[in-house]
Amino acid sequence: WKPERWLSTLPTAVTESRIPGVYSNLMTFSGGKRACIGFKFSEMEMKVVLSVLVSNFTFELSDKPIEWNVSAVMYPTVGKESNKPELPLKVGLYKSPAMA
Repeated sequence: WKPERWLSTLPTAVTESRIPGVYSNLMTFSGGKRACIGFKFSEMEMKVVLSVLVSNFTFELSDKPIEWNVSAVMYPTVGKESNKPELPLKVGLYKSPAMA
């Protein structure tokens, strides 16, 4: 186990390799002849949902202290003693200036 290997820039053997997949760093949709035919639809659907959420709601972090735990994947927790991944948000309905 050598975590320092992920801190340096990638070698040319990695950046120039042709890894199968829709994107070379993402195997979610597989690649080649067996690649998911709906990957573009799925991407567009995620973008539409995100744009609707961002344009209709406001998002704020709560007043609780957020700590980032470092493990195989970094994740936020409330407080230093917690190991439960959570990121509390205050979500409100966006009111445009014309509606106010």
